[in-house]
Amino acid sequence: MRTLKTTHLLVKVSLLLILVVCQTALLGQTVSYDPTNALISNPERGLHKYSITAPEYATTPGFNNLPVATLTEWRTDTDRVTIVFRYFLLDAFLDSDINSVFLDNIQTDFDNVRAAGLKVIVRFSYSNAQGSEPQQPEKAQILSHITQLAPILSANKDVIFSYQAGFLGTWGEWYYTNSSEFGTEDNITPTQWANRKELIDAMLAATPLEIPIQVRYVGIKLFLYGGQLISEFTAYKNTANSRIGFYNDAFLNDYGDQGTYFVDSQCQNPFFTNDYYMLSNESKYLPLTGETNGLNACSGGNRTKPSNALFEMSQTHWTALNRDYHPDFWEQFIGTNFYDDIVNKLGYRFVLISSTVTAHNTNFDLSLTLINEGFARPFRQREVYLVLENTATNEIIAAPINTDWRTWTSYIPITQNFDLGISGTFQLYLWIPDSDPNLAINLLIAFNVQILTPGIPARIYNKLLQTVSLETVNTAELSSRRQFTIFPNPSSEFIQVRWGEAEKETIQIHDVYGHLLREVVLSDNEKIQVSDLPSGQYLIRLKSGGAPIHQFFKQ
Repeated sequence: MRTLKTTHLLVKVSLLLILVVCQTALLGQTVSYDPTNALISNPERGLHKYSITAPEYATTPGFNNLPVATLTEWRTDTDRVTIVFRYFLLDAFLDSDINSVFLDNIQTDFDNVRAAGLKVIVRFSYSNAQGSEPQQPEKAQILSHITQLAPILSANKDVIFSYQAGFLGTWGEWYYTNSSEFGTEDNITPTQWANRKELIDAMLAATPLEIPIQVRYVGIKLFLYGGQLISEFTAYKNTANSRIGFYNDAFLNDYGDQGTYFVDSQCQNPFFTNDYYMLSNESKYLPLTGETNGLNACSGGNRTKPSNALFEMSQTHWTALNRDYHPDFWEQFIGTNFYDDIVNKLGYRFVLISSTVTAHNTNFDLSLTLINEGFARPFRQREVYLVLENTATNEIIAAPINTDWRTWTSYIPITQNFDLGISGTFQLYLWIPDSDPNLAINLLIAFNVQILTPGIPARIYNKLLQTVSLETVNTAELSSRRQFTIFPNPSSEFIQVRWGEAEKETIQIHDVYGHLLREVVLSDNEKIQVSDLPSGQYLIRLKSGGAPIHQFFKQ
């Protein structure tokens, strides 16, 4: 943590350096950035809103109760909502497969979420009220539903935040089941645990690796997959342990958050228990989400007081929290600095401290220093790029930075040399796009990570207030590099793409919203007709990767 003295120094230095940045741009310089408390929306972290499908969802084609306008309002209001929790109620399919109407309406949901710039937590359940009747179908029917849902989840993995192990019990929370096949409440035999494990195993097999699976209680993962904790060496692998995280729908309540943790009595604080430690460890690598469900009266209500809520969120690395529930909990926060702290710190919050650029004629060194002020670090892979914008032509080149942002904890130093075989003067930006190719070049800010730099307008690129001037490299050096150039640029009839190798490549042309417009396979320096494209800006990339993304202007 920076001291007050250090913070004042950074502020003074930043003001001085920003004033002289134009004079020193060609020589390289260090820029320090002011600290900020600004609220900001970033993908895959923050507050989320609750939604549940209506009965018409299974009977009415085109029915939707999650319109784009509502989703957009959630994202742009003062709560900075970036995630929607979507509770798909399958009570119409206790004895049958899911019908095409319901499946088509799910796709509409995902389309709307994507259009509004949010991501979605997915849970399927058969009952949202306790009763004496079975709370789910037989195992074979549930497994059939999991198989049915696999294609649509895979096709929409770009906007799925996580896939919760619902399907079983009231609210899909694996507790009240009234089932001899699965056991109910605290009475579960080894055979019934094995039946439960079949459901999660099926979800793991049917779900893309990019989508984390979440279970309701620590004991589920402990009993079914053992107590081996995730580490830096075992995280992000295709194993059950590295893919299964938690959701806590009774955060800070009594009885160990209503069974999230093992406790011996109603008011035992679970903070010091082994399973609390397990959840705290797993949430370093996987998202922890959920909601509060009331005020905890134990010990004078200390656990649900704002100061302790923030403390426990930091200890267990909360990524997302339901803004809609519980109202008594949220009432304590409204209008206080504690509320801003929750909005700011859920998940990751990266603040740029300083950047240094040192030019060496044809190449340059870049050093960045960032800090993570959030409760958690990112859980989903993204590439990090340095973007160079030619100040004369406005052409944009994106070069990868050698870092895994999922390892960005409290203090993040990055240093890298860039030798790109380009010449000119370039404005520098930091870009952290979505891992999905279509969302990666979507100009909707919501899908791109914003690094907090005060006073700089939000856009998909984070401006570093740095400029570098580079000279042309010689021909011998160019021949040994992976090149990717476009000319003429701008153009009205055709463009030629060069990458300096004999092998054919697949070239993709996207519009600025990330939609793939054209994909062609061609040899080096072949022409691509663009006369039929409307005038405007486009992004061109090699499908195989290994080269920067380029900007192209159609006249």
